[in-house]
Amino acid sequence: MQTFYLDYKDARVHCLRFGHGERLLVALHGFGDRARLFAILENALADRYTVVAFDLPFHGQTEWARRTFSKTDLMGIIRLILAREEKERFCLMGFSFGARLAQAMLPDFLPQLDKLYLLSPDGIHTKGMSAAVHTPMWVRKFLSRILVNPHWFLHLLDLGCRLRVVPGLILHFLSFNLTRPERFRRAFGCWLALDSFYLRRRQIKAIWRESGLPVDIYFGTKDEMIQYKTVKKMVEGVRNVRIYLMNAGHRLIGEELRDRMRER
Repeated sequence: MQTFYLDYKDARVHCLRFGHGERLLVALHGFGDRARLFAILENALADRYTVVAFDLPFHGQTEWARRTFSKTDLMGIIRLILAREEKERFCLMGFSFGARLAQAMLPDFLPQLDKLYLLSPDGIHTKGMSAAVHTPMWVRKFLSRILVNPHWFLHLLDLGCRLRVVPGLILHFLSFNLTRPERFRRAFGCWLALDSFYLRRRQIKAIWRESGLPVDIYFGTKDEMIQYKTVKKMVEGVRNVRIYLMNAGHRLIGEELRDRMRER
């Protein structure tokens, strides 16, 4: 397993590389994770792929000075990886929030893609994300300024949770991510980026169907964040998309997934 850095504009992007397969697989982790998340899949992927995973902006060892990032930024980083590996074509894998990012880049990278892996995919129907996606940008920027000291806001949310007007999942997420400067910056950096990574479900399904791109979706039957019924409905009638159900929750990257992928 190899670690290296890429210089992208004013940023320094940390990457993890493993495997010796002929095809290149670029992997995008979820919110609050890091590239090393995919290391457990090495034995399942190493023979088929050369895998490059990188720490997203505001995550892991990536140094990102700007306030947010965009689809153009991630595409630029992936193109640097392609150039480094001397590849024109590649496969793409995304877990959770990383799956949202991966799907948003499909219209741009489709001519170069050989396969798409979606693990617990955000970007289709995730609990609590609809409000985050549709919050006006001016509101997000305003909150990023007034919530530098977030305790009053969290007390208000706690009251709303006890009155059952605020979901407990939202309170837990914000309590964890707003109370430390690095987490605060990460949360708002990703929230401000959401508009750049938005595709409607019908657009995603149309791309799946019309492109014929092989898509493998791994879904945990105990996932409390992703609506499986919506995912299943999207897949109906699209023969190149397969769903693999696992006895797992949202965070399904582990030994069972490794064993399942080794069989494919």
